This record gives sequence, structure tokens and C-alpha cells, in this order.
Amino acid sequence: MKQIKSVFCGRVYTPVRELTSAVISFDGGTFGEIRSDSAPLSVGLDARNLIAAPGFVDLHIQGCGGNDFLDATPEAIHTIRQTALRGGCTSLLATTTFDNEPGAFERLEKTVLAIREGAKSPDGAHITGIHLEGPFLNIEKKGGFGSRYIRKPNLADFRRIMAIAGDDLKMITIAPELEGALEIIKEAVAASIVVSLGHTIADYNLARDCFDAGANHITHVFNAMTGLNHRGPGLIGAALNDERVFVQAIPDGIHLHPAVLNLLYKLKGPQRICLITDATAPCGLPEGSTLEGVGGTITIRNGAVRLPNGTLAGSALMMNEAVLRARNMLQVPLAKILQMSSLTPAEAIRMEGAIGQIKTRHSADMVLFDDDFRIHYVVVRGKVTAIE
Repeated sequence: MKQIKSVFCGRVYTPVRELTSAVISFDGGTFGEIRSDSAPLSVGLDARNLIAAPGFVDLHIQGCGGNDFLDATPEAIHTIRQTALRGGCTSLLATTTFDNEPGAFERLEKTVLAIREGAKSPDGAHITGIHLEGPFLNIEKKGGFGSRYIRKPNLADFRRIMAIAGDDLKMITIAPELEGALEIIKEAVAASIVVSLGHTIADYNLARDCFDAGANHITHVFNAMTGLNHRGPGLIGAALNDERVFVQAIPDGIHLHPAVLNLLYKLKGPQRICLITDATAPCGLPEGSTLEGVGGTITIRNGAVRLPNGTLAGSALMMNEAVLRARNMLQVPLAKILQMSSLTPAEAIRMEGAIGQIKTRHSADMVLFDDDFRIHYVVVRGKVTAIE
């Protein structure tokens, strides 16, 4: 990574506005002046043939590059950050969980400490916090999780989790229909933790009650939850009808059919859809790669990460691929796609004042790519990395 003072770009999406031939300057690790200039005299990086956009923000990534956050070593965390960076991700929530067996809290503490230690290096995507996906999930909708990662909701357990993770805990995924879940939701909301509903069979009325209690996010919408039905709209129907609610979408064409993604876009709009990868450890490895995951052996088969029984276990998606596939499926202006991969997820975790925009005094996080969405450079806090 190399510190630079300015970049000359052919096109810039902030993403709320579009500039042609612009110079973006840096003030250390933040953006400085952003101005239109067709013939700058001197810049740190000439990217006149490239498109500049805010660095991608991934709220749901369990691992990549052969590693999982549960590996709980600084080396594993470093590999994940470096691999995510190659896909244009500059900020991420380290998505993890813990089990229901003796020593679980000690293992959670080890994971949290490893994430903190691994986040210290200036190289790679910035870890903005932790997303705890579980363990308070409905076993009927466990998806790629093994049964040992499912735990009954218990407020004392959750308070212990908060004590271990501290301010790093930015989001939790929980199934609200489980006994004791509503208490945890209220506790999390009071602590300014984003509550996301997922891995659930919650019905419409319960979902509405949870939204009124402060939950405002849906984990990988349409996946690991009861489907939309005209007589029982369920969680999906409640989320689609509530302007307060953000939804995560995995735009790989596998988790969501293009027609469903288009319907979602029409109902929620770019201001409430967060494009995510839900990447797991095999992401970034060749087709056929096999590793152990939280639900058993997982393998990349035809571009999807699956358990031996065919169940999806996260994805093999990088953020630049998520942006490209969403663009191809939705056929909407590029600015709207980039909004869903930067500003909207930043807003979902209440960090839009720091990340998710090319804006003066915001963190100087930026991705530079060509018309084929191939990443050439990624800038994190004013330091540029060339992507080979």
C-alpha cells in the first residue's frame, strides 16, 4: 500500500452524484477536496480511464481466501482482509458465531481477540465491527449451520456476549419467534446494536412487532426464512411493506432469481437494499475447492458453495462480482448499484458519516475499476493498492 495525495479519474460516482474528469484529493486518511478538472497539472495517480466509486461495504462475510473468522488467528483475519480487498471491499463486518458446547464463551472471546488483533494491520479491508449471526437461530431454518451452532435465547448469555465483544458488536441476527428472543432484541436495540431478523419462521405480525421494537434489518432476504405467501406474508411481506427496514441481498443469481431481485428493487429501492456476499472460506479459491465449514464439508460447485446434501453454505462471491451481477440482473443506472454496495450498507450500520461516500472528511476509501468491473486499484484510508 502506498500513501498518495490525489487521483485523477475519468468518472466518479460519490454515489449521490456523478462527476466527469475529476480530481479527488486526500488529507491523510480522509477525502479532501473533490473537484472537476479535465487537465490537472500533477496528481498522485492518473486513473483517467477508470471509474471511481466509494469502497464497497460488506455487512455479511464469514470468510474467504481459505479462511473463516472462526479460525481465530490474526493470520486468518489478515488473509480474509486481503482477499476481500481484491474484490473492492474496503469495509466489512466480520460475520461469525459460536457454538452451544462447553467452552463456547471462551472460544468466542478467542475469536473476538483474533479479529481485533488481525484488524490492526493497515493492509486489507477495514473491519468496522462484528456481525454475530446466531446462535439464537431457528433450527428449522439453520441453512448452512450445524446444530451445534444453534442455542436457545437467553438474556444472560447475550449479556455475556456483549461483555466479550464490547463496542465491536455492531449487528446480530436472531430468530424472533424463539422464546426469550424479544428480550434480547430489546436489549440489543437499547445498546445501539443493529438487530437483523433471519434464520426464522417468524410470521407477519411478529415481524411487525419486532420492527416496532427497533429491529430494522433482514439477513439474506428470502433465504433461510418462510417464503412469501399470499395468505401468510410472513417476515418477507412485513419487510417489503416497511420503509424502516433494510434488507440484505446476495446477487449471485443463485440465492435470488433475477426476477425476485428485480421485484425486491422495485419494492425497497436502492436506499434500503444492502448488497452482500455472505462469502465463506472457499471464496477466492478455485472451483472444486473443499473445506470444513460450520455445517460440515463445503465445496465450490458450479460457482456455489454447498454442503454434501446440496444446501447452500454462503457464497463464493466477491463484492466486485456482486456489483457486476446486480447490474446485469437489474439493468438500472450504475449509481443505484453503487449506492447499494456502499452508502446504503453504511447507513444500515449508522456509519454513513464516516464511510460509504466519496465526500470531504469521510474515510478515503475508494475503488477504481474499468467498464468490465475489473478492479485496478483500491484505496483504503488514503493508501492505494494496485490489484494484479
